[in-house]
Amino acid sequence: MSLVRKIVWGAALASLGMAEVAAAQDPVCLSEREVTSLVTYALPVVMEGAIKTCGPQLSPQGYLAVQGPSLVQRYAARKSAAWPEAKAALIKLGGNDDKMKDVVANLSDEALQPFAEGIVSAMVTKGIKPGQCKAIERGARLLSPLPPENTAELVTFILVLADKPKVRGAVGASKKSNLPICPAA
Repeated sequence: MSLVRKIVWGAALASLGMAEVAAAQDPVCLSEREVTSLVTYALPVVMEGAIKTCGPQLSPQGYLAVQGPSLVQRYAARKSAAWPEAKAALIKLGGNDDKMKDVVANLSDEALQPFAEGIVSAMVTKGIKPGQCKAIERGARLLSPLPPENTAELVTFILVLADKPKVRGAVGASKKSNLPICPAA
């Protein structure tokens, strides 16, 4: 799950090229709907990256090798519909730098989407360790019966749970994530 959190957060900031700017500005937060849009948009790229990275580590008859491409296609079917809100969320994560927000907002989708996808793909490829591949394959297999919109919402749900402050010193406690998810109203 830490990998998913890193991918979503890193994709959002890196696709704007603004990690330093966002960190220096007043914090903004994303609604769960905005996070779900980002996840929906990124999921096919994340799965392609996982298939590419884990292929040499897994059986050629395993789930990702055999069913992975069709899973990517199922997730990709919702990508276009998620893009407008995902793009708005990416711009929102840009912080208070209005000039940069304007530049990104005025880029054509044809220019911005491949850039965002390339960043996500590179992060997935770099972020997956060989020892994680069997677990990733199992997770993909377990999630595969769900409709793509449920998978995206489940990932968002897990991110929201992971973002809750942890009690210091508690068993299994970890630091709060860097993905700025707004508190539930």
